[in-house]
Amino acid sequence: MHAQDAARVYENESAPFTGWCLTDHAMAKIIADKESEGQRCQLKIDQEIETMQALYTFEVDKLKIRLNTLQAEHDEIILIKNTEIQKLEQVALEQPNDYWYLFFSGGVVLGVLSTVGIIYAVK
Repeated sequence: MHAQDAARVYENESAPFTGWCLTDHAMAKIIADKESEGQRCQLKIDQEIETMQALYTFEVDKLKIRLNTLQAEHDEIILIKNTEIQKLEQVALEQPNDYWYLFFSGGVVLGVLSTVGIIYAVK
């Protein structure tokens, strides 16, 4: 409000302008509201920032807990897998392969039959 916009009008006087007449109390309230508007707005902004920070901190903490749980689960599965592989390797090493001669003789017989078949087919 500018100084030229304000004029005090006393009781039983006519106003030199068209407009509203306010009491000192009403005018003080308007001025005070205007001056404190920025502070109220900043308080609302600060409150919203704190609320959002708390919410996002909570969400990040939940995700960290989930990540730790999945990592522990993964580590346990890897441990079980490695133990099972070791058991299977031990079983495989305890049973030697005594059937080499069967594979060798099967290969010789297959080779002889293939040769005879090719010679018979060529003639």
